[in-house]
Amino acid sequence: MPEPLDLPRHPGIRVTRIDGRGRGVVAVEPILAGELIEAAPVARLRPGDSPAPVSPLYDFAFAWDEPPFAEAIAFGIVSLVNHAAAPNATLRCDVAEQTIRLLAAHDIVAGEEITIDYGIPLWFEPR
Repeated sequence: MPEPLDLPRHPGIRVTRIDGRGRGVVAVEPILAGELIEAAPVARLRPGDSPAPVSPLYDFAFAWDEPPFAEAIAFGIVSLVNHAAAPNATLRCDVAEQTIRLLAAHDIVAGEEITIDYGIPLWFEPR
């Protein structure tokens, strides 16, 4: 039997609706700088396998630097984290574990939306 993966998620986060932004992730308890918010498993995509712009998955692809793979779709709450120019979280690709790790860039207070910088030209007007 294969060894199970330990893919932790911080207990102090919730998915909620954010006015003007759709779904988002909010801290419901304090999260300290450097803490792991989530380790999400991914499906790696080769360049020709990227979702088409008309696909509902198009907006959810992450850069993945593991040739021959160029992008990945993350299965978890990390896919619902919104963009901010001054984010409070950051992403780390863990190629060995095939996960994307969402980490607190600084202390996050209860009630604060968790955000990342998408790091690409935006296809929407940021709020």
